[in-house]
Amino acid sequence: MGWTSYHATHYRNGKVDRKAECDAYFMEGLNAGWYRIVRSTLVGSVYYAAVQCLKRYTDQEDENGNRLTEDVPEDERETWAAIFLTRTDGRNYYNFYYKDMDETCGPGQAECPESILKLLSPTDSQWANEWRERCRENAKRKKSPDALRNLPIGAVIRCTRSDGTAVELTKHAPAYQFTKPFWYCRERNTYIPASQIPYGYEVIFK
Repeated sequence: MGWTSYHATHYRNGKVDRKAECDAYFMEGLNAGWYRIVRSTLVGSVYYAAVQCLKRYTDQEDENGNRLTEDVPEDERETWAAIFLTRTDGRNYYNFYYKDMDETCGPGQAECPESILKLLSPTDSQWANEWRERCRENAKRKKSPDALRNLPIGAVIRCTRSDGTAVELTKHAPAYQFTKPFWYCRERNTYIPASQIPYGYEVIFK
């Protein structure tokens, strides 16, 4: 599916509350009463949630030809993962954008926390199971002392970017417009966001 945009209704500290907007997708409007969010979180700009369906369509129809619905018994409810890509644009009236997926799409974004993965029901979907495993591998990687966020200020890594260029990056303390540590490339006098550093980096000093 493509991106959807609209004017946000949930804000925090004057900024669009992305998590609240994504929660509202399931809890408000036409979807109200159809879903239960067991747990949800925002990792960077990506929303992850463990979701249950509370209602389902039956094979019966009313006098107008509309399919009837029924409540899903509690012991039949399956918990699945929802993944939303999000972005905001404060310059436009339609200031919130999202792209919704579920785990059976095999999303490229695989940073779902273990606290949510543990809530998901078993599934026969190969795409979903492979996605869950990638999330678990990424979670283990984050716990490593060589994970980017765990390396000390001054650590130096070497990596190859998507364009084939090899660069050395130094972890710099928060400064200038940055409120968090960032990775500085002395050779190019520029910085690279951690999200753009490939997993295959080599730690050469820490």
